[in-house]
Amino acid sequence: MIETAEAVRDQAAAALAQLRQAVAQAATTLQRLQDFRAECLARSAAGTLGATDGAGLQGYQRFVGRLDEAIALQQQEVRRREARVQEQQLRLQECQRKLMAFQALQRREVEAANARAQRREQREADEFAARAFGRQLRGSMP
Repeated sequence: MIETAEAVRDQAAAALAQLRQAVAQAATTLQRLQDFRAECLARSAAGTLGATDGAGLQGYQRFVGRLDEAIALQQQEVRRREARVQEQQLRLQECQRKLMAFQALQRREVEAANARAQRREQREADEFAARAFGRQLRGSMP
């Protein structure tokens, strides 16, 4: 049981590590999108985009709008992945609790077996001493 619980706990820990990696990747992508948006806005403010006519400005606004949508979607993805990390942390904690319960049960079983063995040994020693004392008494009687 303990080996199985350890394996389940180890699998849960590995899954948590993978989910944390996925959060980091999603956060990196989000940061890149935000940096790109800031760079685009800085260039447009400096007049380097060349969109001076109405059609060019509309195209630029559509582009920034799509970029904002992509950023919003990526923010949702980061939050979704963070929620999965939290769920997996709870699973890992539950696996660890089960493992600790099995280990405690095993310790109690070992302690009970040791106590039984100690009582048996004491009983055998007492019986041996009683028999020896009985032989000694019989030997000293006239």
